[in-house]
Amino acid sequence: MSEIVAVTGVTGDVGGKTMDELRREGASVRAIVRRPEQVAALRAQGIDARRADLDDEDALTAALDGVDRFFLVTPVSPQQAAQGAAGVRAAQRAGVGRIVHLSGGDAAEHSPMPWASAAWRTDRLVRDSGLAWTILHPSSFMTNVTPSAPAIRRGWFPHTTGRGVIGWIDTEDIARSAARVLTSDGHDGTEPVLTGPDLLDARGVAAALAAGLGRPVRALHLPSRVYAGVLRRSGVPAWLAEGLRQQFGRVVRRGLDGVDVMSDDVLRITGTAPRSLTDWARAHRDDLLG
Repeated sequence: MSEIVAVTGVTGDVGGKTMDELRREGASVRAIVRRPEQVAALRAQGIDARRADLDDEDALTAALDGVDRFFLVTPVSPQQAAQGAAGVRAAQRAGVGRIVHLSGGDAAEHSPMPWASAAWRTDRLVRDSGLAWTILHPSSFMTNVTPSAPAIRRGWFPHTTGRGVIGWIDTEDIARSAARVLTSDGHDGTEPVLTGPDLLDARGVAAALAAGLGRPVRALHLPSRVYAGVLRRSGVPAWLAEGLRQQFGRVVRRGLDGVDVMSDDVLRITGTAPRSLTDWARAHRDDLLG
């Protein structure tokens, strides 16, 4: 395809994997990054890279000049809502044809998690932008299990979700879906819900990990404040630890804001079924077991 597809967040997980997937599909990709050394490194790989910060709407508008399709990925931070708004405005000013926003499966106006309410605000701006748009709503990332690796090595999966269930998804499947949406038609005005193949509670997660790793793993329920304290001691900032406590100890535990929804949208969009948590754990054995 000759159209230019711009992507933010390419130094992160989903953005980077989506950029790689787009390149494999032969798309003309423009990577938007914050630092000069990142620009230089990407250009050395033959990638059109432009420097712009999501906090700088003018610079972002310039970086989007000539872009046809734009994948807006905003990092989880206290500035996420403002950066999402800047991304939408920059796309409008630059005359981008289509915007695809990486939202969340739990995006909600009054969510106790700052990233979920920020995603909801950006979603609203995207819908009202006057541009062709698609909003992706992925479930919780399987990579979010990785910080629990020290406990998993000892045979435990710590959680605070009670009996709540999640349709855990591999970020590779999110990237494949995003790339297909960005390079094909028929997705305007849609909001695909991206999930893995199974709704799993904590015991299901532990069983999937055990099957993938070939060793026993048991679920260990922690009170939500204890769970947040464990996160804080591992270096997680206070605002993020509190958000995660609310996410797993309230939203997931109670099945709020659509976190327990299952969908076949990954298969429908890509033609390939999403990876199971067992298969993901098997593929990431070294990351989880060291």
